[in-house]
Amino acid sequence: MKNFLALLCLLSAMMVISCSKSDKVNPSPQDILNKKISDILPQKYIDTLAKLGLVVNQGTTPPNVEGAFRIAPLILKNSNIKTDYTGQVFHDASVKFFEQSTSDFGIKLVGKFFLNAADTSITTAISGSGNNFTVYGKVKSVSADKSKYAYFGILLSGTKDGTSLKNVTYGIINIDNTNGTGVFINEGQGRVAYDQDGVSESINFDAVSSFKNGERVFLTTPSKP
Repeated sequence: MKNFLALLCLLSAMMVISCSKSDKVNPSPQDILNKKISDILPQKYIDTLAKLGLVVNQGTTPPNVEGAFRIAPLILKNSNIKTDYTGQVFHDASVKFFEQSTSDFGIKLVGKFFLNAADTSITTAISGSGNNFTVYGKVKSVSADKSKYAYFGILLSGTKDGTSLKNVTYGIINIDNTNGTGVFINEGQGRVAYDQDGVSESINFDAVSSFKNGERVFLTTPSKP
């Protein structure tokens, strides 16, 4: 009987080890997505934007959001930047999503006037379920004289509605200001803005060839119209 119990314990231990190894070899979709997002920006910065009012749509079955969209008029929802103010209006923005992947949750993003006239994500991911989505991007922001730079996180959330997007909100936050002191907003500072009319229409936007290596000159405060 003792030998049987010992054998049973050994087999149970082997099954646990085997399952653990299997999980590492074949990670779940959620594990893949979590790793993708953590490679873009730390969770604490996502939490900061969430506290400022950005809804983060979780899940591993986001809708296909490939296409180009105009997000306007953009109004400040909340901010931890002292110079921002209630009702602040930002420059109309546009974004193009392309090469969305259902296997590793990757997606590419180019935009205009989220930070400045040209924004390109270095790494990007998408989460969500049903028609709701959140896109996570990381961009390198370079000063005008190219002497300093910082990394910013950009999150866009909304709902896919036919050929348009609804209820889009976006957040930006400085996630690494090691080489940008004195030029950019401080690390951990950010803002959340929203599309006031609730509809982000489909547009023609062929800007992919206009960007290189995700590096462009960005302003710390978007221009007003």
